[in-house]
Amino acid sequence: MKAAKWRDLSDDELAQKAQDLSEEIFNLRFQLSMGVAKNPSRIGQARRDLARAYTIRHERGGAPLALTAPAPAATTTESAPPAPKRGKTRTTAGRTKAAKAPKRKAAKTATKKKTAKG
Repeated sequence: MKAAKWRDLSDDELAQKAQDLSEEIFNLRFQLSMGVAKNPSRIGQARRDLARAYTIRHERGGAPLALTAPAPAATTTESAPPAPKRGKTRTTAGRTKAAKAPKRKAAKTATKKKTAKG
């Protein structure tokens, strides 16, 4: 679909198209990984159409299209206690690159066996 047709859509229609395209991309990626995609080039077309929907929404000055509802914020006045730490935690602060590298075993030096000749 051309960008001019995308601009003719209302905000609700644009949001619905974006939701449909997002689901289609998910399904196409799944089909592609399984090897049963009938038209693998459709994923590129769907991604471009989704980008057009986002661009037009941005041009209109609206908020970005949210495909999922945001999580509600906690409204309680009490603060939750911190979660207990599990096990020891390791930090790499202050360690050099050489210290981070695993230790290597000392190389064994090859010694020649002495022969009668020399």
